[in-house]
This record gives sequence, structure tokens and C-alpha cells, in this order.
Amino acid sequence: MSPLPGYRVIPKRWAEHHRPVAEATMTAPCVIKRISDGPPPYPLPEGWSNDQPIHETVCRVQELKREGGGTIGEQPTTERQYLIPVPHRNADGVPLPELRAGEQGDVVHALGRQFRIINIMFGSQEWERDLICVDNQTQQNPG
Repeated sequence: MSPLPGYRVIPKRWAEHHRPVAEATMTAPCVIKRISDGPPPYPLPEGWSNDQPIHETVCRVQELKREGGGTIGEQPTTERQYLIPVPHRNADGVPLPELRAGEQGDVVHALGRQFRIINIMFGSQEWERDLICVDNQTQQNPG
């Protein structure tokens, strides 16, 4: 129930009005890729990769200060979580495709890193799609 009769708490077209503000904070170019299932072709063609670009856009990368780790196959690992918001449409107006999250989730390539999508957040008044991603720093071994 509204605090005052006849008064809307959220004005009409509020989301459209504020959308450019949120998108202006997304300054990092990124490519969202889907990792293909199945074995690689044989013989392996030069330059072959098992990930295919499915969307090019801009994003914002924000560390969530959540770090995890452990030992997998006798190798210590370090993972960090990031919030990566992306707009619903890219600069060409192409809508964001349905993304996969989880162990076999899609990946976001930005800032020279690869972030695996582990969760996708949704909301009713949103200007972007918020992706919770993991950066496995052990596998990427930055120089």
C-alpha cells in the first residue's frame, strides 16, 4: 500500500530515466564466451579454441572481497569473486543472450582476465544484468 493515496513510490519511467547513469559506469570492453562441450577436433586445427564468442559489450568489474581456495588434485588454488554488471543491450542494440551460470557457466573476458559466471542476479527495476563471477588466479597465473 502506498504511503499517500494516489502517490506512486517509484515514478513511471524511473528505470528508463536512470539507465544511462548505470551504463556510463561500464567502461571495460568485454566479450562473453561459451565453452563448448565435447572433445576437440582431431587433428587440432591451428588457433582452435573451445570457447565461442556469444556477445560483445562493455562491463564494470568490481571485486567482492570474497576469496576462496583449497587444494584440488594436490594443487593449492586461489579464487576471487567479482560483480560484473553488463547492460541489457550492447552499443549496436543487440540484446544480451541467455547466459549459463555454474560449473559449466559462460565466461567473461575483460581486463585481460577470464571470469567464470557462477550466478546471475535478476530484479524488477534494473538497468543491467549483474553477474557474479569467479577469477581462478591459480590457473591464469598472471605474469
